[in-house]
Amino acid sequence: MIDEKGKNTKLRAMLSSLIFSIVLMIFPVASGVIVVMNDMDAIQSYWLQGVFMMLSISVPAIFMWITNMKPAQIGFIGIEKGSIKTVLYFVPVIAAKIGFLFYGINHDIHAIMALAFFTIAIGLSEELYFRGIILRKLRTCFTIKQTVILSSVFFAAVHASQAFSGAGIFMVALTIINALLFGIVASEIVMLTKSIISVIIWHMLYDFINWIALIQGTIEIVLIIIQSVIMITYAIYLWTKLPDKQDCPL
Repeated sequence: MIDEKGKNTKLRAMLSSLIFSIVLMIFPVASGVIVVMNDMDAIQSYWLQGVFMMLSISVPAIFMWITNMKPAQIGFIGIEKGSIKTVLYFVPVIAAKIGFLFYGINHDIHAIMALAFFTIAIGLSEELYFRGIILRKLRTCFTIKQTVILSSVFFAAVHASQAFSGAGIFMVALTIINALLFGIVASEIVMLTKSIISVIIWHMLYDFINWIALIQGTIEIVLIIIQSVIMITYAIYLWTKLPDKQDCPL
């Protein structure tokens, strides 16, 4: 009886997480379709997609209001004392991306403004959904490590929506893989620091550097490989620091 009740609770948590993931995915898919149908240029698409991602925040905001959920319950609090040392002062995530800035950046002020808005919107919305609402829901009935993996799988699956923006199969696959790795590290950081704020900032900067950097060809491939190695190593390190417990939900 207890096992059956536990299975139902886990199933509801998974279903709820899936629904939130699908809801979020609707926004970039819709904006991507509009961009393609109207043959918008890059700057126009950044502004439009940024607006749609900002609008997506209304859904979890309404959910939190209806359920009386406080921002602190999904990680909008300061970093837990001592945890910044555990996550190595975030040095690995900085090291993984800093190399992209040394090979030229886009200096077009219009592009920079559009990209800044676009990446701020993505960082806020995706972290609110995945490292906020979804992570908390899964954590109520799964272990910490199970929650990290499951939330990251949902996060990666949503990034398949890039296919609707006209991206090629290879780029979509690469995006999904990178999203999975990013999701694991971000979830681990939230679990260890108890705060979502640092990963929101990281997410914004990560995407902004991705879009503003001008590297191409062999250099880009080499830097992506280096970035992946650093992120994988960091993910493994953080994994060893996670307590594998069922109790103490986020």
